[in-house]
Amino acid sequence: MKIFSVLSHLGLVLEIFGIFLLIPNIVAWIFGENVFLPFFISAVMSFIAGILLDKRFEREELDLPSAMVLSTITFILISLLGSIPYLPYALPIDAVFESFSGFTTTGLSVLFPEKLPRALVFWRSFTQWIGGIGILIIFLLLLSSPGISSYYIYESERGASKVEMSVYTSVKRIFLIYTSYTLVGILLLFLLGMPFFDSIITMFSTISTGGFSATSKSIYYYNNMLIELVLIIFMVLGATSFFIHNKLLSKKFRYYIKSPETKIFWSLLLIFSILLTISFLHSPEPMRHGIFHAFSALTTTGFKNSGAGYSDMGKLFLIMLMIIGGYAGSTAGGLKLIRVGILSKSLLWLVKKSSLPLSAVVRVKFDGNVVEDSELTLVATFSFIYLLILLLSTIVISSLGYAPLDSFFISASAEGTVGLSTIDIANMHAIGKVILIIDMLFGRLEIIPVLVFIRYLFMRRSIL
Repeated sequence: MKIFSVLSHLGLVLEIFGIFLLIPNIVAWIFGENVFLPFFISAVMSFIAGILLDKRFEREELDLPSAMVLSTITFILISLLGSIPYLPYALPIDAVFESFSGFTTTGLSVLFPEKLPRALVFWRSFTQWIGGIGILIIFLLLLSSPGISSYYIYESERGASKVEMSVYTSVKRIFLIYTSYTLVGILLLFLLGMPFFDSIITMFSTISTGGFSATSKSIYYYNNMLIELVLIIFMVLGATSFFIHNKLLSKKFRYYIKSPETKIFWSLLLIFSILLTISFLHSPEPMRHGIFHAFSALTTTGFKNSGAGYSDMGKLFLIMLMIIGGYAGSTAGGLKLIRVGILSKSLLWLVKKSSLPLSAVVRVKFDGNVVEDSELTLVATFSFIYLLILLLSTIVISSLGYAPLDSFFISASAEGTVGLSTIDIANMHAIGKVILIIDMLFGRLEIIPVLVFIRYLFMRRSIL
């Protein structure tokens, strides 16, 4: 573990983060709000810590375990520093919860944006925008994530490499695409009648598939079908691999159409839009609400366009979509389409293998390529751990007095970084909030980096 290099890289991140923390003060100045001090304190703390680490330790190229530890420490530290501006308006546990929900692009909330200064409402959604680009950068560093590496290696061998560029060049290009989508989305929402400030807040949360809104009523507040259509488009963009975006901008449209993740994505949306429409028959516009929620759940954005509650059947359908999630290499959470695709192929392989002699050689293929046994084991193990965390979280939250289905729903939403909820989280016991924070962190970093970090802490302790 190159811990000194990790600390040096962390220092650089904290220096950049200190700059981000000053941006809400511009919003405070525009609206005449006296909320400068909390952001300034956070910025100074981030700057000082960053400079000390950057100057004290030498930076060098990171190996995979070191990159995993860096990603985990980064998300934890910036979430804690980012919680300071909430403290004048929330209890410490609520401030930490809101911050983690933002940076992990989850969107579960314990605060009412209508009661907050606009600078803080801006900060909520801005944390999601930062978290979205952050997870894309981390993905570049962790391409050997279980169930993902094989697919990208296969694409490279076929001459359609997504990792042909240096990390620096890739980061630059992804940042440009991400920022351009954000600006275009803000303009479109504003032209459709959404207030300019709300347009910024909403698009920050849409392209990052985060789900925070300028009001506690989410998108239902605006009651505008054209706005919802634009949000659906940008939810899909956010949940689509940004490597695929690079191909689309190069006019390689067949690449998107032929992608197995694309086929799974649109097939699921077609099926679940119909199912959710049926589940919303109790609402005035079941098709409108069903289709929008299908996109919102599968892209793990978490927007709502209905004030009506969910039926038990609707909750189950949404849970399925929240668990599956979007593309690898996108801002979406969940298991990811590529892992679900490999798992479905492995089930067919199991059935076929069981019906043939033991000596028969049967391979699992995904997108026309053989999935090695080691990679298949990693996918299965990752999925098992993901579902185990989901189960344990459900049990703990159920023990706090919530219905099992609602506990399952909120746990799937937190781990999938979605943000849909059937529970009043603001009044939840602190234990429940801590469990959801852990779920959000595991879900956003895709479990393995967090486990590597925990293992490193225990190893250090045993050495000491």
